[in-house]
Amino acid sequence: MKKKSIAKVFILSLLKSILGIAIIIAVGFASYKISYMVLSNNSENVGTSSNEIKDIVEEAQTDEISKNLIYVSNDNKISHLMLEICNTKTNNMDYITIPVGTDYTIPTEMYQKLSIVNQEIPQIIRIGRLKQYFQNDEDAYGYGELIIEKMLGVKISYYTVLDQETYLNHYSRRNTEVKFKPLSLAESSSEKSVTVTEKINVASRSYVNQLKDIKGDQNKIAEFIKDQYERVDSNLTVYNKIGYVESYEKMDPDLIHYWGIPGKYSDKIFAVDTKASKSFINNLVNNTTTYTQAQVFNKVAKTSTKSSKGKSIIVLNGSQIGGLATAAKTTLTNAGYKVKKIGDYTAATLTQTKIIVKEDGVGKDLVKYFSNPVVETGTVDTGYDIKIIIGTADANN
Repeated sequence: MKKKSIAKVFILSLLKSILGIAIIIAVGFASYKISYMVLSNNSENVGTSSNEIKDIVEEAQTDEISKNLIYVSNDNKISHLMLEICNTKTNNMDYITIPVGTDYTIPTEMYQKLSIVNQEIPQIIRIGRLKQYFQNDEDAYGYGELIIEKMLGVKISYYTVLDQETYLNHYSRRNTEVKFKPLSLAESSSEKSVTVTEKINVASRSYVNQLKDIKGDQNKIAEFIKDQYERVDSNLTVYNKIGYVESYEKMDPDLIHYWGIPGKYSDKIFAVDTKASKSFINNLVNNTTTYTQAQVFNKVAKTSTKSSKGKSIIVLNGSQIGGLATAAKTTLTNAGYKVKKIGDYTAATLTQTKIIVKEDGVGKDLVKYFSNPVVETGTVDTGYDIKIIIGTADANN
């Protein structure tokens, strides 16, 4: 009997301990959830007096250099995408535009994990269609953040989602030239730098003036952030966003810099040069010099598409799959192009078809006959104006 009593007491004590631990965990989790809901969704509960802002700055969880992925949502698609880099050490602000027409091949290991979330997600995704690959928007933005991290080789701090109306009120578009040395594109073996014209997002003059009106006033900046949070979604709480107020106070809106991402267009599809982009972003992140001059954009010359008809074309089979060069010659000849010779490409097997032209602007009208080819200006065999090297991607084209 005595042994049974001891056992009973032990069991009761154990149950009480387990119950106590469970209550502590439950209370802690509930407190966290309540705090999170208050700070993230009920921005009106976050005070913006001088003393309250001082407490927020001391307690908020912030990064010295934050990377904010900004989605612009328009119905079921992403209409614009930017990476905002806020450097609290230099008080610089940079915006990098990532074309939503970007196609990205998700690495196999990551793709296998994403397939558990949605078996229908393709391995080659279009950035602008992220919302179509997931059942709810939160998953699209969260997993999209992980995909962009992998593509750019950068750790993203948080994301923000703007609606189309807010975007149109705050930003405009302009052309810029992005010059870089290819590191992970098809032509990466070349030592030459390339220049690509891209459309980037820049703050509108009215938005810049709005930011200048609150510059230097922490209370106004905090109120502005709270007001913005009524119209945006983010996985960063308004409390922690206000934690950046000291840096925002010192930033000059006229000195914000805007950039395109290293990569190339093939027809309307953009391919990010992942290695060159990682290097470019690291240079911005590691910049220790404060901007003192407004950014100057070079005038972008308009390029016209020139017809490839009448040009001498050589077609080489770089796929090691028989018959592709012959088939391409037939297709192009029937379309009115002059294919003078076909043959085999004796170097490494290509995946993506390359269209190499001697003259800028030529070759773009040939893109539609192949599967996402690369068009580049380069050296072409003597006697020819255009060299087409067919890759394995065109085996079923």
